[in-house]
Amino acid sequence: MPKTDKIKEVLKKLPDAPGVYKMLDGEGKIIYIGKAKSLKKRVKQYFQKNYEHSTRTKKLVEKIEDIKFTSVDSELEANILEHNLIKDVQPKYNVIMKDGKSYVYIKITKEDFPRIQIVREIKKDKAKYIGPKTAAHKIKDTFKILKKIFPFRHCSLDIQLLEEPNKVKVTKKTIKYPCLDYYIKRCAAPCIGKCTKEEYQAIIKNVENFLHGKADGVLSDLTNQMNELAKNKQYEKAAKMRDKIGKVRDILEKQKVQDDGQTDKDVINYLITHEKAYFNLFQIRGGKLIGQENFILNASGAEDKTEETEVLQAFIEQYYNIATDIPKEVLIPHKIGEEPVEPKLKFIIPQKGNKNKLLNMSLNNARIYADRNKASWQEDSKLNEDAAKELQKVLKLKEPLKRIECYDISHLGGTDTVGSMVVFEKGVPKNKLYRKFKIKTVENKPDDYKSMEEVLIRRFQKIVMRFRHKDLKVIKARKKDDKFIKDHTNKTISRKGKQFYVIEKKKKTIGFIAIKEHNPKTIEFTNLYVLEKERGTKIGFKIIREALRKTTAKRVYAICRRELLDYYTLFGFEEIKKLPEEMHYRVAEIKKHRKLKNLVLIAYDKLKHKEDESFSKIPDLIVIDGGKGQLGIAEKIMQNLHINIPHISLAKEMEEIFIPGKKDSIILDRTSNALKLLQRARDEAHRFAISYNKNLRSKRLRPKRK
Repeated sequence: MPKTDKIKEVLKKLPDAPGVYKMLDGEGKIIYIGKAKSLKKRVKQYFQKNYEHSTRTKKLVEKIEDIKFTSVDSELEANILEHNLIKDVQPKYNVIMKDGKSYVYIKITKEDFPRIQIVREIKKDKAKYIGPKTAAHKIKDTFKILKKIFPFRHCSLDIQLLEEPNKVKVTKKTIKYPCLDYYIKRCAAPCIGKCTKEEYQAIIKNVENFLHGKADGVLSDLTNQMNELAKNKQYEKAAKMRDKIGKVRDILEKQKVQDDGQTDKDVINYLITHEKAYFNLFQIRGGKLIGQENFILNASGAEDKTEETEVLQAFIEQYYNIATDIPKEVLIPHKIGEEPVEPKLKFIIPQKGNKNKLLNMSLNNARIYADRNKASWQEDSKLNEDAAKELQKVLKLKEPLKRIECYDISHLGGTDTVGSMVVFEKGVPKNKLYRKFKIKTVENKPDDYKSMEEVLIRRFQKIVMRFRHKDLKVIKARKKDDKFIKDHTNKTISRKGKQFYVIEKKKKTIGFIAIKEHNPKTIEFTNLYVLEKERGTKIGFKIIREALRKTTAKRVYAICRRELLDYYTLFGFEEIKKLPEEMHYRVAEIKKHRKLKNLVLIAYDKLKHKEDESFSKIPDLIVIDGGKGQLGIAEKIMQNLHINIPHISLAKEMEEIFIPGKKDSIILDRTSNALKLLQRARDEAHRFAISYNKNLRSKRLRPKRK
């Protein structure tokens, strides 16, 4: 039965129509998204008294505090909407395939001389796509083999065929052509007219057939070409063709599987362990194994057979929603709840014979894949929860360590300085919550203290903004605020054409900001002011943030003194070279009245600063890589911002733990699980920071294309 009146009201309003429903917890967070043929029937099932739910679903129902729904016109629309919402939100109780960004496709472009590329998304550009594939490096290895047999191009040249025979026009020249591939017989060089359009497209067709598993036809074509060359007494070319045929036969021999008939099929099996599902998928085309892919799904709480059904159902729906090659049949280990929307799929659950052997072979490969990922799923074990509990006792903390954040700084001789934040929840690293910081207040000199200070201020001020300033209210200035504004603005600067907003604390005005609209796209923030006694807790940031919500412009401009640049930079403003034309007079106006020479032009881009899931929670412990000096920085910032979060530092040489207010450090036994947890967090932060630093350096040193 529904546990709240709010849910009862929602159930009454549910339509008997297809749609998508969202379950929300007490904090308003979406914890499950589902689709239904009938929203009314499906959602009510969750609250039926005698309905037999799985353990996982029971846990979900216990946490539901509200339900939102969207009705649509068809089941297909519901399926598409559900898929997109799950991908964006990634709710806790949905079985979710690992982020699609990690998948790649083979793309064959639609051109006179097509290119074969590795891409990460499908576009509506009339190109052919093959995938998804989970490992780009495996495709590259396949391409190396195929290019020895079929000399296709992979350059970015735009080659257009002209009316004159064998003449081409080349645009988008990013390399000197022909390239090395032509000279080592890896490309047919259409860029210099060394092959006709028909000859090149025959090469591409062979590659495409090969990738689709139609290699017998490729073998037949090559054999016919060899015979034709021999017939015309072109024996050298015929010999090269014979060698290609040999290489194709070697590959085909390796692809053979024991399979009744030649029906195209996928074989799917999986293993659930430590709240993750490890899937193996064989692609069998024409009796040959042309591809094997492995996938990981979140299967949190999957404990019984009904949940296994849900896991398999979810994988099938998500995989075939992004797959480009749909087979005639799919072998699966057991029944699924409902057949997916894809009408072409025919599901078979073999019990014996060769098909069952294929299913067992797929299960064995899923086990191997899970074992290969052992390090990652072991991190989810009880051992890490125990380590977090042990660390809580060592530090004498009242609250459990559900979330630990660890910070580090990396640079090379002071260049490309970056900071990292890694997050561990219940002792387990949560990669999707990791964040990196490009240091803005330190340039071309090593200053770890200043860099760490910037990172921690940028992090902590988000906590202050989100939680401490809830009692503050920003509203449009009223007549009674005029005196306050007048008393605290420069009397020589005109207030004409500006809209003022004030910030109130316990109904008393403590600050303000002005918004000047030069035109709908050019908005300026000016006259930011906070009472001196209220400064130090980033109330100014609160005013700016609320003012941003009052504007529709994607970019906001401001002019500040050089000594205030760090303050605005920490909020997210960036220094710019010049202002929009409409604002040129503003610099002259300010200089004239204030006699200021040290002015800085800054801008804030809204699109760069969206709501961040990782910054929406308060950590239970902050760990800083370093000694007393780094710890002192955190203490100072927290005092200035009037926040108090447990924080420690870990010095690498002796693995000493420094705690605020204690002269002596804590040194744990090297076998301590609490110490191992801290070391793992520190090492992760170090690795993540170094990786970002290397990426920045490689981008900076990479030659620019002309």
